[in-house]
Amino acid sequence: MTVVALVAGGWLVLLAAIAVGRLRRGRSELPTDTFTPVAAARRAALESAPSDDDARVLLLRGLRSAELDVRMASVTALASLGHRYEWAVDGLIEALADDRDSPIRVASALDDLAPRPGVRLVPLLRHPSVVVRFSVVRLLARYPDLSRRYVADLTRDPSHQVRAAALETLRGTATAEAVRCATALLDDPHPLVRAQAAATAAAVTGGLSATLLVPLLGDESWAVRDATRDALVGAGRGVADAILAALDDPKEEIRSGAALVLQDVGVVDHLAHGDRHGHLERILDAGGDRLRQAASGRARKGVALGHPVLGAETA
Repeated sequence: MTVVALVAGGWLVLLAAIAVGRLRRGRSELPTDTFTPVAAARRAALESAPSDDDARVLLLRGLRSAELDVRMASVTALASLGHRYEWAVDGLIEALADDRDSPIRVASALDDLAPRPGVRLVPLLRHPSVVVRFSVVRLLARYPDLSRRYVADLTRDPSHQVRAAALETLRGTATAEAVRCATALLDDPHPLVRAQAAATAAAVTGGLSATLLVPLLGDESWAVRDATRDALVGAGRGVADAILAALDDPKEEIRSGAALVLQDVGVVDHLAHGDRHGHLERILDAGGDRLRQAASGRARKGVALGHPVLGAETA
């Protein structure tokens, strides 16, 4: 079975692009009475049956074409062939390394082919292009073994986008190295990295990292504050003790952020049924009028957020 028969659509697109390119170079080379690019492509597909080697040579040559439409059509065809042919995967990796046209589109095609690209992606972690390094770090999230071996080094990349992507990928490895990298970047100069560091630390350690994350509830960046709250809420059980202690922080942003976390994990509604230690009033004071009103509204309706997370001793 020929490659044309396997992926007629992508093949026809490529042939049409080539036909258009030839037409641009000289219409006299082609009969003008019946010519259209699509018709020429269909005739070429029907009248010739190129071998796999022919297709490989043509498509890889298309990647290096001076014409954008031919390069993009080559990427489309290679993406269609990648599930069957290793040379098609190699061609897409070459296109990503070339960093010439839409590397995100090429990376998406490689992601669809996982796990075939695998270790062939690793050399691109040293690519001079930020976009390529970023794309490869994201792609490696599909390969936990490769992520554990290679991605930690990218948390020291000069680009904040790459550092943030590396933290996100490491989140899926759930290793001590992921925790070490995340905690090391909680004070990164860029807010995107700090936000990802908080998310990774909380995702991997649960409530164990809560004390380390509390200062980020008062971060100068609202994106970091929001990400930290979400991370702590996502950690669920185990954050309550550390967050209760934050209610005494001198910084108002940290106190109010802690109150929101305690609301969202269910502590406020749990304490509404019994609070012999006075925690509820401290939380409501820190959270302000809006949090107090929201808690009263839920109590009237019999609605509770989250699950009880405080033990009998705290309640």
